[in-house]
Amino acid sequence: MRFTTGGTTRAVGVGVLVLSLALTGCGGKKNKKKHKSGSGSSHSRTIGGATGGSGGGRTSGGSLGGAQDAKAILPPLDAMPTALRTVSTKPYSRAKAPSVCKDPGGRCKGAVANGRAGYRSDDKGESAGYDLIVYRNERAAERAFTAWKSYVENNRHELEVLGGPSQGDASITYGYTAPTRKTSQSIVIREGAYIATLDLRDDSGRAYARKDLRALSEVYAERMRQAARDETPTASAADVRV
Repeated sequence: MRFTTGGTTRAVGVGVLVLSLALTGCGGKKNKKKHKSGSGSSHSRTIGGATGGSGGGRTSGGSLGGAQDAKAILPPLDAMPTALRTVSTKPYSRAKAPSVCKDPGGRCKGAVANGRAGYRSDDKGESAGYDLIVYRNERAAERAFTAWKSYVENNRHELEVLGGPSQGDASITYGYTAPTRKTSQSIVIREGAYIATLDLRDDSGRAYARKDLRALSEVYAERMRQAARDETPTASAADVRV
Protein backbone atom coordinates (compact mmCIF):
# COMPACT_ATOMS: atom_id res chain seq x y z
CA MET A 1 0.00 0.00 0.00
CA ARG A 2 1.17 3.55 -0.68
CA PHE A 3 0.18 6.30 1.70
CA THR A 4 0.01 9.79 0.15
CA THR A 5 0.21 12.88 2.39
CA GLY A 6 0.70 16.37 1.03
CA GLY A 7 2.04 15.12 -2.31
CA THR A 8 4.68 12.83 -0.78
CA THR A 9 4.29 9.11 -1.36
CA ARG A 10 5.74 6.50 0.94
CA ALA A 11 5.45 2.74 0.88
CA VAL A 12 3.43 1.18 3.67
CA GLY A 13 3.38 -2.39 2.42
CA VAL A 14 -0.18 -3.66 2.63
CA GLY A 15 -0.21 -5.53 -0.66
CA VAL A 16 -2.64 -4.24 -3.27
CA LEU A 17 -4.29 -1.72 -0.99
CA VAL A 18 -3.88 1.85 -2.12
CA LEU A 19 -4.49 4.30 0.70
CA SER A 20 -4.96 7.93 -0.27
CA LEU A 21 -5.55 10.34 2.55
CA ALA A 22 -6.62 13.03 0.09
CA LEU A 23 -5.49 15.85 2.31
CA THR A 24 -6.82 18.81 0.33
CA GLY A 25 -6.03 22.49 0.77
CA CYS A 26 -4.72 23.76 4.05
CA GLY A 27 -7.11 21.70 6.14
CA GLY A 28 -9.30 24.65 7.14
CA LYS A 29 -7.62 25.64 10.38
CA LYS A 30 -9.77 26.71 13.28
CA ASN A 31 -9.33 30.11 14.86
CA LYS A 32 -6.61 30.24 17.47
CA LYS A 33 -6.37 32.56 20.43
CA LYS A 34 -3.17 34.52 20.98
CA HIS A 35 -1.57 34.56 24.42
CA LYS A 36 0.37 37.41 25.90
CA SER A 37 3.87 36.72 27.08
CA GLY A 38 3.91 35.59 30.66
CA SER A 39 0.20 34.70 30.81
CA GLY A 40 -0.62 31.04 30.69
CA SER A 41 1.34 28.71 28.42
CA SER A 42 3.08 30.06 25.34
CA HIS A 43 2.29 26.72 23.71
CA SER A 44 -1.47 26.89 24.34
CA ARG A 45 -3.83 26.43 21.42
CA THR A 46 -7.50 26.05 20.60
CA ILE A 47 -9.02 22.57 20.55
CA GLY A 48 -12.71 22.35 19.72
CA GLY A 49 -13.27 25.95 20.68
CA ALA A 50 -11.46 26.06 24.04
CA THR A 51 -7.84 26.67 24.88
CA GLY A 52 -5.49 24.52 26.95
CA GLY A 53 -1.79 23.93 27.44
CA SER A 54 0.20 21.58 25.25
CA GLY A 55 1.54 18.21 26.27
CA GLY A 56 -0.01 16.04 28.99
CA GLY A 57 -1.98 18.91 30.47
CA ARG A 58 -3.66 20.08 27.26
CA THR A 59 -7.44 20.24 27.58
CA SER A 60 -10.15 19.49 25.07
CA GLY A 61 -12.95 21.91 24.27
CA GLY A 62 -15.32 20.76 27.00
CA SER A 63 -18.60 19.01 26.25
CA LEU A 64 -19.76 21.17 23.35
CA GLY A 65 -16.34 21.52 21.76
CA GLY A 66 -15.71 17.81 22.33
CA ALA A 67 -18.90 16.87 20.52
CA GLN A 68 -17.88 19.07 17.61
CA ASP A 69 -14.49 17.38 17.50
CA ALA A 70 -16.09 13.93 17.56
CA LYS A 71 -18.41 14.84 14.71
CA ALA A 72 -15.50 16.15 12.64
CA ILE A 73 -13.21 13.17 13.28
CA LEU A 74 -15.72 10.40 12.54
CA PRO A 75 -15.40 9.58 8.81
CA PRO A 76 -18.37 10.69 6.69
CA LEU A 77 -19.86 8.43 4.04
CA ASP A 78 -17.85 9.91 1.18
CA ALA A 79 -14.61 9.22 3.08
CA MET A 80 -15.32 5.49 3.20
CA PRO A 81 -14.18 2.86 0.67
CA THR A 82 -16.67 2.27 -2.15
CA ALA A 83 -17.35 -1.24 -0.85
CA LEU A 84 -18.41 0.16 2.56
CA ARG A 85 -20.93 2.81 1.55
CA THR A 86 -24.05 1.43 3.27
CA VAL A 87 -24.73 3.23 6.55
CA SER A 88 -25.43 0.88 9.46
CA THR A 89 -25.07 3.49 12.22
CA LYS A 90 -25.69 7.07 11.18
CA PRO A 91 -22.77 9.26 12.34
CA TYR A 92 -23.65 11.15 15.51
CA SER A 93 -21.95 12.83 18.44
CA ARG A 94 -23.12 14.03 21.83
CA ALA A 95 -21.77 16.38 24.47
CA LYS A 96 -21.59 13.90 27.33
CA ALA A 97 -19.77 10.76 28.33
CA PRO A 98 -21.00 7.42 26.94
CA SER A 99 -24.11 6.24 28.76
CA VAL A 100 -22.88 2.64 28.85
CA CYS A 101 -19.38 2.26 30.29
CA LYS A 102 -18.15 -1.28 30.13
CA ASP A 103 -15.34 -3.16 28.38
CA PRO A 104 -13.65 -1.49 30.26
CA GLY A 105 -15.49 0.73 32.71
CA GLY A 106 -12.49 3.02 33.17
CA ARG A 107 -12.81 4.33 29.63
CA CYS A 108 -15.51 6.82 30.65
CA LYS A 109 -13.62 8.61 33.43
CA GLY A 110 -12.83 12.14 32.33
CA ALA A 111 -14.84 11.86 29.10
CA VAL A 112 -16.70 14.96 27.91
CA ALA A 113 -18.17 13.75 24.61
CA ASN A 114 -18.39 10.81 22.28
CA GLY A 115 -19.62 9.81 18.86
CA ARG A 116 -20.25 6.78 16.66
CA ALA A 117 -20.59 5.80 13.04
CA GLY A 118 -21.01 2.47 11.25
CA TYR A 119 -20.72 1.32 7.64
CA ARG A 120 -21.09 -2.01 5.84
CA SER A 121 -21.07 -3.59 2.42
CA ASP A 122 -24.29 -4.15 0.49
CA ASP A 123 -24.11 -7.91 1.06
CA LYS A 124 -23.37 -7.38 4.80
CA GLY A 125 -20.18 -9.41 4.40
CA GLU A 126 -17.98 -6.65 5.77
CA SER A 127 -18.54 -3.85 8.26
CA ALA A 128 -16.62 -1.11 10.05
CA GLY A 129 -17.80 0.40 13.33
CA TYR A 130 -16.26 3.66 14.58
CA ASP A 131 -16.39 4.91 18.16
CA LEU A 132 -14.70 8.06 19.46
CA ILE A 133 -14.44 9.41 23.00
CA VAL A 134 -13.16 12.92 23.73
CA TYR A 135 -11.58 13.53 27.15
CA ARG A 136 -11.09 16.72 29.15
CA ASN A 137 -7.31 16.47 28.68
CA GLU A 138 -4.56 14.14 27.54
CA ARG A 139 -3.93 12.75 31.02
CA ALA A 140 -7.54 11.55 31.24
CA ALA A 141 -7.18 9.93 27.81
CA GLU A 142 -3.95 8.25 28.86
CA ARG A 143 -5.64 6.76 31.92
CA ALA A 144 -8.54 5.54 29.81
CA PHE A 145 -6.19 3.94 27.30
CA THR A 146 -4.31 2.21 30.13
CA ALA A 147 -7.65 0.75 31.26
CA TRP A 148 -8.37 -0.42 27.70
CA LYS A 149 -4.91 -1.99 27.30
CA SER A 150 -5.13 -3.79 30.63
CA TYR A 151 -8.60 -5.09 29.76
CA VAL A 152 -7.46 -6.49 26.42
CA GLU A 153 -4.27 -8.06 27.77
CA ASN A 154 -5.98 -9.68 30.75
CA ASN A 155 -9.19 -10.90 29.09
CA ARG A 156 -7.57 -13.89 27.42
CA HIS A 157 -10.66 -16.09 27.50
CA GLU A 158 -12.37 -13.70 25.08
CA LEU A 159 -9.64 -11.62 23.42
CA GLU A 160 -6.15 -12.03 22.00
CA VAL A 161 -3.63 -9.30 21.30
CA LEU A 162 -2.62 -9.12 17.64
CA GLY A 163 0.58 -7.72 16.21
CA GLY A 164 0.63 -4.84 13.77
CA PRO A 165 1.89 -1.29 13.26
CA SER A 166 1.06 1.15 16.03
CA GLN A 167 -1.23 4.11 15.37
CA GLY A 168 -1.45 7.51 17.07
CA ASP A 169 0.28 8.13 20.38
CA ALA A 170 -0.56 4.58 21.48
CA SER A 171 -2.67 1.70 20.21
CA ILE A 172 -3.54 -1.94 20.74
CA THR A 173 -5.01 -4.36 18.21
CA TYR A 174 -6.93 -7.43 19.22
CA GLY A 175 -9.07 -10.28 17.92
CA TYR A 176 -11.63 -12.62 19.45
CA THR A 177 -11.27 -16.22 20.60
CA ALA A 178 -14.88 -17.25 19.91
CA PRO A 179 -15.14 -19.14 16.58
CA THR A 180 -18.15 -17.03 15.61
CA ARG A 181 -16.03 -13.86 15.79
CA LYS A 182 -12.81 -15.06 14.18
CA THR A 183 -13.32 -12.70 11.24
CA SER A 184 -13.65 -9.66 13.51
CA GLN A 185 -10.75 -7.53 14.74
CA SER A 186 -10.52 -4.25 16.62
CA ILE A 187 -8.02 -1.52 17.39
CA VAL A 188 -8.03 1.11 20.15
CA ILE A 189 -6.05 4.27 19.32
CA ARG A 190 -5.13 7.20 21.56
CA GLU A 191 -4.19 10.49 19.96
CA GLY A 192 -3.90 13.43 22.35
CA ALA A 193 -7.19 13.80 24.24
CA TYR A 194 -9.04 11.40 21.90
CA ILE A 195 -9.52 7.65 22.05
CA ALA A 196 -10.88 5.91 18.97
CA THR A 197 -12.06 2.35 18.59
CA LEU A 198 -12.47 0.72 15.18
CA ASP A 199 -14.19 -2.65 14.91
CA LEU A 200 -13.75 -4.40 11.55
CA ARG A 201 -15.50 -7.57 10.40
CA ASP A 202 -14.74 -9.30 7.10
CA ASP A 203 -16.38 -12.64 6.43
CA SER A 204 -13.78 -13.34 3.72
CA GLY A 205 -11.35 -14.35 6.44
CA ARG A 206 -9.09 -13.21 9.23
CA ALA A 207 -6.24 -12.14 6.97
CA TYR A 208 -8.56 -9.86 4.99
CA ALA A 209 -9.91 -8.35 8.21
CA ARG A 210 -6.40 -7.58 9.45
CA LYS A 211 -5.37 -6.00 6.14
CA ASP A 212 -8.44 -3.76 5.96
CA LEU A 213 -8.26 -2.85 9.66
CA ARG A 214 -4.69 -1.64 9.18
CA ALA A 215 -5.65 0.61 6.26
CA LEU A 216 -8.81 2.06 7.78
CA SER A 217 -7.22 2.63 11.19
CA GLU A 218 -4.40 4.62 9.60
CA VAL A 219 -6.94 7.00 8.07
CA TYR A 220 -8.82 7.20 11.38
CA ALA A 221 -5.62 8.05 13.26
CA GLU A 222 -4.76 10.74 10.72
CA ARG A 223 -8.19 12.37 11.17
CA MET A 224 -7.47 12.55 14.91
CA ARG A 225 -4.02 14.02 14.29
CA GLN A 226 -5.52 16.67 12.06
CA ALA A 227 -8.05 17.63 14.75
CA ALA A 228 -5.30 17.73 17.37
CA ARG A 229 -3.44 20.19 15.13
CA ASP A 230 -6.58 22.37 15.01
CA GLU A 231 -7.21 21.43 11.39
CA THR A 232 -10.47 20.25 9.87
CA PRO A 233 -10.08 16.46 9.43
CA THR A 234 -9.92 15.63 5.71
CA ALA A 235 -8.12 12.23 5.67
CA SER A 236 -10.13 9.86 3.49
CA ALA A 237 -10.28 6.12 2.81
CA ALA A 238 -12.30 6.65 -0.39
CA ASP A 239 -9.48 5.17 -2.49
CA VAL A 240 -8.92 2.15 -0.24
CA ARG A 241 -9.83 -1.18 -1.82
CA VAL A 242 -11.46 -3.58 0.65
